[in-house]
Amino acid sequence: MSLLFPEDYEYLASTGLQFVEDEGNRFLVLQNFPVPEGMYVAPGNVPVSQVEVLVIIPSNYNMSGTDMLWTHPAITRADQGPMPNVNGYGGGDNRIFKDKEFCRWSRHYGGTSWKPKVDTIVKILGRIEWALQNPGT
Repeated sequence: MSLLFPEDYEYLASTGLQFVEDEGNRFLVLQNFPVPEGMYVAPGNVPVSQVEVLVIIPSNYNMSGTDMLWTHPAITRADQGPMPNVNGYGGGDNRIFKDKEFCRWSRHYGGTSWKPKVDTIVKILGRIEWALQNPGT
């Protein structure tokens, strides 16, 4: 059984994002998600231009959306600013996928921001983009 609807896969294909799924864990892993230029570094202070993003697609998708994402590698702000509710390696509720540790970002968008039976992967991608552009919130 697919995690998403056919139109979601069509949209993903149009974005150029590469992805893999783990249906058993309900993981959707976006393999080449761009991050804002110069905003993030990986361990060792290595600048990053893209990350892998893991999201868990709810079993009742599209009745409810997502409120967390996980990134690999672990990233921090290049300006050393705060990133509330973001785990580093070894943090609680991180996820392992294909021998990689994905670090949790908890972002709660409020009960009214997901429109059941209306919102799609477009909203999920928008939430990820927003979180990565606004790490201090």
